[in-house]
Amino acid sequence: MTELRKRNIPYGAERFGIFTYKALIWLFLGIVVGSFVAQMQGFMPIWFLVVLILGSIGLGWVFALVYLGYIDHKARMSAFDPAFGTNSGAPARIDRIHYAGLRMMETRDLMIIEVTVFPTSGEPYQTTVRQFIRAEDLEQLNEGAIVTFYEEVHDHGYGTVSPGLPGEFRTDVKAVQADKVYPERRRTGLLLLIGRNPTVFTRLVSMVLIFALFSFGFLSPYRVTGNLDWLRMRMTYFPQKLIFQYKGNFNPEVFKKAYDKAIAYVGDRRIESVLFYKDFTDVRAEDPNKPGYIAHATIRGNSVEEGIMSLTTADTERLFTVESVRYDLFKKALEDAATDHDIEDIMYIGVRKGTRWGTRDRRIPPDYTQYHVDIHVVFKGGHESLDYHGETGERLPE
Repeated sequence: MTELRKRNIPYGAERFGIFTYKALIWLFLGIVVGSFVAQMQGFMPIWFLVVLILGSIGLGWVFALVYLGYIDHKARMSAFDPAFGTNSGAPARIDRIHYAGLRMMETRDLMIIEVTVFPTSGEPYQTTVRQFIRAEDLEQLNEGAIVTFYEEVHDHGYGTVSPGLPGEFRTDVKAVQADKVYPERRRTGLLLLIGRNPTVFTRLVSMVLIFALFSFGFLSPYRVTGNLDWLRMRMTYFPQKLIFQYKGNFNPEVFKKAYDKAIAYVGDRRIESVLFYKDFTDVRAEDPNKPGYIAHATIRGNSVEEGIMSLTTADTERLFTVESVRYDLFKKALEDAATDHDIEDIMYIGVRKGTRWGTRDRRIPPDYTQYHVDIHVVFKGGHESLDYHGETGERLPE
């Protein structure tokens, strides 16, 4: 008994622990949902999906084990130490018991139990208990059975039941009907962070805290990967998808950031091609560790996913530097393309060094004498394209 008393948890510390537990769950849920959304948007690497799934399952088990450990500890304290926040056990008769539709870890079932309690002092009363019950204990809980009820000191009329008998009890427990009835209390679970009983104030404060915790968790993956601003832009331009006019990276604000990220990634390396698609940028540049070989990378927002074992031999005559990739020329090309085409129909806009083929009617013959770094705008399907002079941004004749 002395050892159990030493392990008692003060009521204030217990409430703070419950608050912390619920707050961590909402934070965890925000991180999981945010990571999943960021993964779907391409801001997280593919391998992270495996970590996300396994980590979510593992942490879910940890939260479940902590909860079950807490209720088991509280049950032990109730049975062996009445000073632990509960009154001594009182005999109770089970009037009705049914399954609440929730099972935890295949070992506990949430049961709704209506009992008539016979306290040592005072009149009998009826109350309803929602409690996770072990399978071995459930066999002993039948309608009409006598069990032990432990009432919460800080929540009169409510508590927990145990299949054990309390010792001596009155002989008429089978027939007595209680006049006083405590109504079944709606369980708010994780929705109530503060207080024991839901009120307008506690619900309001809880909703504000839940929103703050979930939002912080949701935004954490974007903050860690540097994609917070990209999330803002995705949300800003999401309505374009609803009216089938989604431009993605071809929106002016987004394109400027995509361009800056691509140029910063390339640095002083030589480039084979830089292609801006709606949702990502495709970069092929010389590998810094293996000169003469081209490495491939896909950039989504601020996240870079480099290809594994994707090196190819470089054609040095077709390589160029970032000085040939000017933002003002890209902007000019996009503005010109918008005069007679729909921007949302563009598949990609980019630069590569190649032959300038002249006009289709051969009025201007191909130039085979040298390679040119021109801007190419290719539309969906790849059957139509526009070419722009790499130094002036003027549209080249078709």
